[in-house]
Amino acid sequence: MAERDPVDLIKDQLNQWEGLAGLYPDHQLFKQWQSETLTILEKIFSPKSTHCQNLLALRFREVTVKTFASPEIDKINSMRYKRDLESAKVILQSAIKELTLDRTLFKKIQTTPKTVEVSLKGEYFISSGITDPEMKKAIQSAFDGSGFKPIQGAESLHGQIERIRRARFGIYDFSKPEVNEAFLELGIALGMGKEVTILYKKSSRLPETIRKLNGIEYESFSELTEKLRKRMA
Repeated sequence: MAERDPVDLIKDQLNQWEGLAGLYPDHQLFKQWQSETLTILEKIFSPKSTHCQNLLALRFREVTVKTFASPEIDKINSMRYKRDLESAKVILQSAIKELTLDRTLFKKIQTTPKTVEVSLKGEYFISSGITDPEMKKAIQSAFDGSGFKPIQGAESLHGQIERIRRARFGIYDFSKPEVNEAFLELGIALGMGKEVTILYKKSSRLPETIRKLNGIEYESFSELTEKLRKRMA
């Protein structure tokens, strides 16, 4: 398990929040998000904390008995889901505020942990500019056994945006800076506040704005796998 800053962890959950709006309580992505969010809050504050109890109090549906299923019930449940999702967002924002205040110079003792150990699952986005099968294999090898699964750019811009939003982080290769799709996808990801990893082959000519980002330089695919594995650890 990797150690992470609690504030960053909660921000990651908030970054996924918008992508949950069109889902429903039984959707696998939402159930995973809900479970991970609760686990994170429990590790940071304790299971009996206000944040955890407030999240547990959210039902995300009005009627649970399938016998009463109907378009009207579906509409009621959808409204409850959206309302509780908004409440979950407020809970996470409140948790970040508390953590931030806990780190101020005015407090002699910090009562919340500086880091927590977590093991999260999910998807990571592979830029459309990465088309070489061997390179894809090298990237995926770095995540073997991690619980993360790759998704790549869709044919439409809307599909690309949704996949970037859904993913926990993205990997973008700029060894060939003429690949415009990579620039577009990177801009979308940064605009969403997503974590990004920039790749570039040794001696590549990178734009200055890209060079300022924290990237991984590689000569071979085996080196890329090893450096990616260390970065993600």
